[in-house]
Amino acid sequence: MMPAVMSETEETKYGSFLDIDLFARFFTYAKPYKGWIVVALLLLPISTVAQMVQPLIIKQAVDQHLVPQDLTGFNLLALYYAGLVAMQFFISYLQSVINSLLGQRVVRDIRRDLFNKLTAMDAQFFATNASGRLTNRITNDTEAVSNMVSSGLINLVSDILLLIGIAISMVILSPKLSLIALACMPIILICTILITRHMRLVQRKSRVVQAKMAGHLTEQVEGHEVLRLFNCQEQNRTEFDKMNSSYYQTVLKSNFLEAFQFSFIEASSVVVVALLFLYGAGLNPEDGVTVGVMVAFIDYLRRIFFPIRDLSGKFTTMQAAMTALERIFALLDTPPTITTPTKSETPKVYNGKINFNNVHFDYGKGPILKGVDCQINAGERVAVVGPTGAGKTSLIKLLNRTYDAQQGSIEINNLAVDRYPLQQLRKMVGMVQQETFLFAGTIMENIRLNDSKISSQDAMEAAKQSGAATFIEQLPLQYETVLSERGSNLSAGERQLIGITRMFAFKPEILVMDEATSSVDTISETLIQNALEKLQKNRTAIIIAHRLSTILNSDRILVLAQGEIKESGSHTELLAKDGLYAKLYALQFNDKTQAKMA
Repeated sequence: MMPAVMSETEETKYGSFLDIDLFARFFTYAKPYKGWIVVALLLLPISTVAQMVQPLIIKQAVDQHLVPQDLTGFNLLALYYAGLVAMQFFISYLQSVINSLLGQRVVRDIRRDLFNKLTAMDAQFFATNASGRLTNRITNDTEAVSNMVSSGLINLVSDILLLIGIAISMVILSPKLSLIALACMPIILICTILITRHMRLVQRKSRVVQAKMAGHLTEQVEGHEVLRLFNCQEQNRTEFDKMNSSYYQTVLKSNFLEAFQFSFIEASSVVVVALLFLYGAGLNPEDGVTVGVMVAFIDYLRRIFFPIRDLSGKFTTMQAAMTALERIFALLDTPPTITTPTKSETPKVYNGKINFNNVHFDYGKGPILKGVDCQINAGERVAVVGPTGAGKTSLIKLLNRTYDAQQGSIEINNLAVDRYPLQQLRKMVGMVQQETFLFAGTIMENIRLNDSKISSQDAMEAAKQSGAATFIEQLPLQYETVLSERGSNLSAGERQLIGITRMFAFKPEILVMDEATSSVDTISETLIQNALEKLQKNRTAIIIAHRLSTILNSDRILVLAQGEIKESGSHTELLAKDGLYAKLYALQFNDKTQAKMA
């Protein structure tokens, strides 16, 4: 099966202006908080009515009190007006609190699902998708969705409701004056929609460029040593500048569109007010147009252009969120290629026996393993050697289903590995890799890996068995010593010992060692070899090694070349055959005769 790669097209597969299916899927995350949504929606008409009534109070104050200079009852109107303003303030504040609460909770749930999805994905996925682009989903994209909920979505409904309410009030107040405002609205709205449609395309491009830039930056941080060693800083700065400039151009274009939209609406409001005065000047009180009506209309126009102007900003927020949702759901929809079978099984007997039956495998670029057949008995210590690219590590990756074979089967305890629950399989097969990955946290946390079944006492006992306790207990904080990223404040040998300690703590049935001592010094190698010797007791062990001196005591050695097992036997037997193993051994020791005498 080919790796699941998320291309730029897949990341933005939804293309419509307001995709109903996309919003429907988003609302499944909001559904658990429908109570808050109902409260927020119930507040909308109250806020709208409060704003619709205020200009009418001003009209009454002008026509009945200010123009005739009769202030009887004016103070009561002022009190009503102040009460409406206070109510509007309180409702707006309450809406902001609810929107913020909704936004954070919804995004928390989306972020949780994204993280769960990433942890469920397999090696193929991570091998073909840049880590920076993936982390961008959980950071920038979810933040864009949060902005949509907290400052866009419900307020968008509020603005639309306010527009409708004001339009109705204007028509009731003066149908003739309403013609001026309502005749201009379709033009303004159409222009706004056209601008926001174009803005979404720009937002989409900026998100893709931002993800690429994040991925590039992550690579530069992780590969900083290589960059320094090969003096590639300048070339990478140039490449980053290109991405940065591309992102700058797209964001700048988005900002220009947003600024144009705001300016267009501001200019439109001025034009509409001017037309209102020009048209209103030819009317008289018999037409129902008084000074108070004109003042109220201007107030209504001011209020109607606020939501229109805000709508442009909210549409910008919505477009960013739509693009982010497209990318988020594209990730959530990407299926893992390695999953627990629907009907998983458990073996009748647990003994650590392994069978490779006519196993064929490739990464999609040509065969790696070609019909591998072998049996590893329970408790046997088997080494796998061969030239670089022979398929040694690939063979092991099939054992714990990091990848699945295209043909053939692999059995543990006489049960095919693809019949096991994944969690059980990977707990059964423990691996000590060439370099142990340590997380930022304490030594204790790195040994236990947050497994509640492993107590602190179990972890300390494991450290004693591996020999790691010797250096851990010399540290000022011992097991509570905080490690920096990737454990860079420990030596390579100390990191490997902690990796071996994990194996003692987790107690796997089968042990795999993939070049476990190749990256450490001679003194550390001796300590690690002693720890591995203890770890291999009473376990089925598979040892991958380039340094043949480390596997001389293996029960059996498999020689893998060109994806096939060419030879099998003990060290002495293989030397006697004078085949590929003997040549590899002679090359390492530079003396074939001495190799045969060993």
